[in-house]
Amino acid sequence: MNHGLTPSERLVNELSVNSFLKAWTHPNPIGKKGKELCDCLIVCAEHVIIISVKEIQHKDTGDHIGYERWTKKAIQESAEQIWGAERWLNSQKSITRHDKRVVDLPDISERKYHRISVSLGSKCQIPITWGDLGFGFVHVCDENSINILFKELDTIIDFTNFLQESENLKNTKMSLIFDGGGIQDLVALYIQQNHTLNFTTEREEPDLVVISDDLWDGFSKSKEYKDMKTDFKTSYIWDSLIEYYANDLLTGGMFEMHSKAVTDNELALVAMALQPRRYRASLADAFIEFIQKKELKIASRVVLGFNDITFVFLIGKSADREFRSKELLLRCSIIDVKLPQSKTIIGIATDRPGTSEIGYSSDILYMHGVERTDEEIEKILELSDELGYFENV
Repeated sequence: MNHGLTPSERLVNELSVNSFLKAWTHPNPIGKKGKELCDCLIVCAEHVIIISVKEIQHKDTGDHIGYERWTKKAIQESAEQIWGAERWLNSQKSITRHDKRVVDLPDISERKYHRISVSLGSKCQIPITWGDLGFGFVHVCDENSINILFKELDTIIDFTNFLQESENLKNTKMSLIFDGGGIQDLVALYIQQNHTLNFTTEREEPDLVVISDDLWDGFSKSKEYKDMKTDFKTSYIWDSLIEYYANDLLTGGMFEMHSKAVTDNELALVAMALQPRRYRASLADAFIEFIQKKELKIASRVVLGFNDITFVFLIGKSADREFRSKELLLRCSIIDVKLPQSKTIIGIATDRPGTSEIGYSSDILYMHGVERTDEEIEKILELSDELGYFENV
């Protein structure tokens, strides 16, 4: 939906949808007294990303006046909009989109705000200021960094972890200097350092870190970067799987098989969305390999994901969907009992391609923190021995 979006706002919305997916991207949400809250709001699990977009053309006056005018309009006013939006959100339990869909916000005690100012129009002639600009840390992007930040860290976890690492780095006693570079160069350093910006070692803690202006340019042309992109290609199948289920959720087509009621529970989708890019590649590879296998003796596969989330894939016929959903519940219960270290279990059941005569369907299940009696656990373990047909990854 492009309700009232300027070209620059539309760009940010498209980048957000590609990175965070449609279900959690909310352009121009409604705020206080029916006015626009911000240009784009991302809400997923505990994360709330507030994005303000300003496109102000810089006029070079030959002195500091042009610089100050642009900074005030493009950065400071953007930051003030973000802080205002955050203050209002702190008194709300939900927000309303322009399409009138109500979006629940995470509990205020768990909420993690991330503030993004997209400040365009400087023609890269003005050094970008970022950090605590008055009422909290604001990350500022310009024409050089906006695409790289959103496209290279294109999951909610990869994106927010980078933001937090940047804040941690900026808030230390160590001096951080950009030698003509910008956020894009910090992104390169972050990826190369295995997704961290912690420079402290057992032997020393540096006093100064200089970010040169050629880090991203060099990294993006390297074999390391090309190999990484090749490894990530299949990960976008996982994104498509999330979107497939999210579309059912948003159109009222996701059913809970036993109650036969439409559910608005997106917890399973959130758990899928909270997988970083590198984990999505492994999950997608395992899922595709599993459903394409012709050895019918393997009915289910268990795959460990990020943050102790376990995924259970099940092959079952749409012709007997009720039985398949019960089997999915049982198999997830077995994993819950046998792998107590798993905080959350997500079950996904579908047909094997090319085998259904009535069309294809899928089921998804979310399991977290289930309490069971000793008798129930014993029964599940007995059924596990009878059921068999698990393949672990």
